[in-house]
Amino acid sequence: MLSAYAEGRDLHTLTARSLTGREEISKDDRELAKAVNFGLLYGMGVIGLQSYALKSYGIEMSPKEATLYRRRFFQTYPGIKRWHDDERRAWLRGDAETRTLTGRRRKDVERLTDRLNAPVQGTGADGLKLALALLWDRRDECPGAVPVLVCHDEVVVECDAEKAADAKVWLEKAMIEGMETVLNGTDEVDVPVEAEARIARGWGDGD
Repeated sequence: MLSAYAEGRDLHTLTARSLTGREEISKDDRELAKAVNFGLLYGMGVIGLQSYALKSYGIEMSPKEATLYRRRFFQTYPGIKRWHDDERRAWLRGDAETRTLTGRRRKDVERLTDRLNAPVQGTGADGLKLALALLWDRRDECPGAVPVLVCHDEVVVECDAEKAADAKVWLEKAMIEGMETVLNGTDEVDVPVEAEARIARGWGDGD
């Protein structure tokens, strides 16, 4: 998975090829891969994967198919399997604490899925918070551009229309540098970080 990011490959396409055994991947194949990637990354079993794929992506799969996809996912990403196994052993020992890459701690983890989810989502949140700090520190670089909303991994910035292009560059730079500091500031990983900003007339506009 790290090599895929480093080489700029699309992770969902890579997973889809592993799941289907086909080189040419359709839009439906990629949606299947998204369900499998996001579902299994955080420790879902066969039943959980079936339910998640149907609820989140409208994809129906039999227990046999879910079992096959789960096996192929971990064959494709053995590092994920090793991480899951290590975390499962810690969880079974009663270790209820997790930490993000910045060291931020959660002490009350009860479910294995939460133990796998917390350090990943938490590290993402750390990077986003650092990006917001950079936007504040560099507010003089883009006068009039103001962050007004944060949701998950997204930041909404408002500005005058004639400053939109400059604000886009300002925002992307802060988000990339914020996440790079978190991800590549340790010996744990070394991966490229990308951020994509869109200019729109309203918050709900898609383009």
